Amino acid sequence: MFFTFFYRLKASGIPLSTVELLDFLKAVDVLSRPKTFLSVNEFYRISRLCLVKDVKYYDAFDLVFTELFGERGILRESLRQELQDWLSQIFENPNKLPPGIIPPEELWKEFLDRLQNQKGEHHGGNKWIGTGGSSPFGHHGENPGGVRIGGEGGGKSAIFQAMERKYKDYRTDEQLDVRQIKIALKKLRNLRKEGIPEFHLPKTVDATCRNAGDPELVFDRTRKNGIKVLLLMDTGGSMTPYAERVSKLFSAAHQMNHFKEFGYYYFHNSIYDSVYPKGDLRRPIPLKNLFKKHKDDTKVIIVGDAYMAPYELLDPAYGFYHSRFRQETRLPEDPESGLDSFKRLKSHFQEAIWMNPEPKRYWDAPTIYELKKVFPMFFLSVDGLEDGIRRLLNK
Repeated sequence: MFFTFFYRLKASGIPLSTVELLDFLKAVDVLSRPKTFLSVNEFYRISRLCLVKDVKYYDAFDLVFTELFGERGILRESLRQELQDWLSQIFENPNKLPPGIIPPEELWKEFLDRLQNQKGEHHGGNKWIGTGGSSPFGHHGENPGGVRIGGEGGGKSAIFQAMERKYKDYRTDEQLDVRQIKIALKKLRNLRKEGIPEFHLPKTVDATCRNAGDPELVFDRTRKNGIKVLLLMDTGGSMTPYAERVSKLFSAAHQMNHFKEFGYYYFHNSIYDSVYPKGDLRRPIPLKNLFKKHKDDTKVIIVGDAYMAPYELLDPAYGFYHSRFRQETRLPEDPESGLDSFKRLKSHFQEAIWMNPEPKRYWDAPTIYELKKVFPMFFLSVDGLEDGIRRLLNK
């Protein structure tokens, strides 16, 4: 059971090694000795503590835990049969309820009867409605077959805690948060000393101290990021379901003020010799003008699902028909497909990556496959963005 759980966690993307497995097995062994067994809640906390080192993996852990130990979990089904076999050796009737637990069909009737006969508040004990104790009615007590009346819930089972997925927003392989994106984009920097030298107080104090009190003024240039970024975003059509994720990426990039230059443009499905300054796809800008404005050392991030009909990307006649500047830039007998336009973009800029919001299981589609051969492609998530940034910086 333990090894099935371990390898299922590992398959879900949680980084695990033999060290975590041995720590986990040792902890389970030591903590179960006093009472020979662990409750599901205890097992949940101990396993998460030993096997998960970063909160961003908590959601993945909860999903696996629910899958294996939930009501219809794979391991839960096999353990249920083992438990029934064990109980049959102790009780004549394994379905018999333990003492003190009222059958569900009698619970409501018993509650109304006690409510009618009870004269005041009650705390502790095992019968009246109140707090504490082991009564089946009330709150903050102990009764596995009871009903909470008032108060706040407590003692949730590990299964329900896992099913709530409280840590879903901490994921970085799927979730995109503006703050997380800004943190990732800050890694896209190349600090250089530029501008007019300015008075630097900390260095002046340090130099003066080193000179035994003889004042020495130190001037230094401000370090600024020399990186230029260009964001190209697919809009409309099959990208509509991902509009919110793309919007967060754009908002984070637009709020960044440490880039030397930042530009953004839009396209739909494919770039047919032009991009657009707004999402309404009006007033097209030809690629030759884009290349004049943005030099070849600009870092390019393309965002799109790359998912379209093959002829939209590969058919030169379709690309020629949709090009807004076909009469100015090429002869009718020499048409250019959408893929050719992407290749021209890639040949101009030294570094360019593609961020794809489409799940990776669909990346074998023909158009995605072709664009992957032109651009390094990464999944549109915080982890994917960080991998793409490392690629842009040649790390």
